[in-house]
Amino acid sequence: MGSKSDQLLIVVSILEGRHFPKRPRHVLVVEARFDGEQLATDPVDHREQPQFSTELAWELDRKALHQHRLQRTPIKLQCFAVDSLTSAKMLVGYIILDLRSVQELKQVPKWYPLLSSKYTKSKPALLLSLLLETDYKHSADGFKAKEAPPRATPLLSNLDPSKLLPLLNEEEGYHQIGPPDYCSDIYVLSVTVAFAAQLEQLIPSTLKLPEEPEFFFYYTLLGNDVTNEPFTDLISPNFEPERASVKIRSSLEVLRVFFAAQQNLQIHLCCADQSLGSTEVSLAGLLKKGSADIEQQPVAVEGAFVLIPPNRAKQKLPSVPLELQPTVGVSVTLRKEPVNAQPSASVQADAVVQTPIKKRVLSPLLPKSPPPHTASPPR
Repeated sequence: MGSKSDQLLIVVSILEGRHFPKRPRHVLVVEARFDGEQLATDPVDHREQPQFSTELAWELDRKALHQHRLQRTPIKLQCFAVDSLTSAKMLVGYIILDLRSVQELKQVPKWYPLLSSKYTKSKPALLLSLLLETDYKHSADGFKAKEAPPRATPLLSNLDPSKLLPLLNEEEGYHQIGPPDYCSDIYVLSVTVAFAAQLEQLIPSTLKLPEEPEFFFYYTLLGNDVTNEPFTDLISPNFEPERASVKIRSSLEVLRVFFAAQQNLQIHLCCADQSLGSTEVSLAGLLKKGSADIEQQPVAVEGAFVLIPPNRAKQKLPSVPLELQPTVGVSVTLRKEPVNAQPSASVQADAVVQTPIKKRVLSPLLPKSPPPHTASPPR
C-alpha cells in the first residue's frame, strides 16, 4: 500500500447535455465504465438540455494509473434513454475518454459529441470535465467517519431500474426494494384520496348506469389493489378521506431510482367494473435529484388532479372550462422512519394522526380484486 499521496481518484464530472430531443416519457442515464467497474448517473428528464450535475469517481494508486496510461485503458461513457412506462432501454450514443488527458489540475469543462448517436439530426453532446484527485480517505485518520461529496457507487450504478421490484416480506410486514444488505432504511409510502368535484362531467348521455349506482376510487400501490368507501352522489360526492400505506425497506438513492423508473400512479373513478375516468400522479417528484429533505421531514406530491374519461375522442365530450373539469384531490407522502423503528405488520405512526382520515395498512397484501374495465376498453 503506498502513502496517502499515492492514492488517487479519477473523477469524471457529467454536468449537462445539449441538443437532445424532448421526450416526456423518457429519462436519460449515463453509464461510465473503467477497468471493468461501472458507475452511473441518476435518471434525469429527457429534454433539450438535461442537467446531470453528477461526479463519478474510481479509486486507484499512481502505479496502476501509470499502467493504465501505458495500456491506453479508456473510460467509456454510454448514454441511454429509458422509457418510464415500459422501462425499455435504448442506447443513444457513447463517448470514449482518453485517460492520458486526465490531469491533477482542474480543467475547463468541454463539450463531447455522442458517437454513433441515434439522434442524428440534433447531434447531442455532453459537457464533461476530468480531474485526478488525491484520495485523502487513505490517510492516517481515514478510519474516522467524515463527510464526503456524494459520489456514485458501483453497487448503485450496476442496478438496473427495470429490475428493481418490491418484494414482500410477509413476516416483517414490509416491501424490500433493492439489495437487503445495502437498503435497510424504513420508509412509509401513503396515498390519500381526500375529495372530488364535478364528477358528473364524466358521464356521457349514452352511458347506461345501474339503477342504484355506487361509485368509488381505485388504484394500485406496490401491487396492492385499493378502493375507497363507495358513494352515490356524483354532483356532491361525500366520502371520508382515506389513507392507504405501505412500509418499504430500502435506501434513499435506490428509492430515487425506483420512483423515477416507475409508471405514474393511476387513480380511477369506477362504477361496478367500469372506469369512468382516471388521472395520473408522478411518484418521481417525491425524491428530487440532490434533495435530502426526507431526512428532516416527510415529502409529498399533492393537488387536485383532472380526471380524463377513457377514449375521450370517441365519446365526443364537449370541452369544459378548467373550473368545471372533474377533479380528485390526492396526496402522496413518503416519510422515513427513525433508525430505531422496527419493521412490523402495522404502521404505528398513523395511529396518532389527528386529522379525520381513515387509515389502511397494506403490508402484508390486501386481497386482490380485478382492476376496473374502461367504459370502452381500448383494443
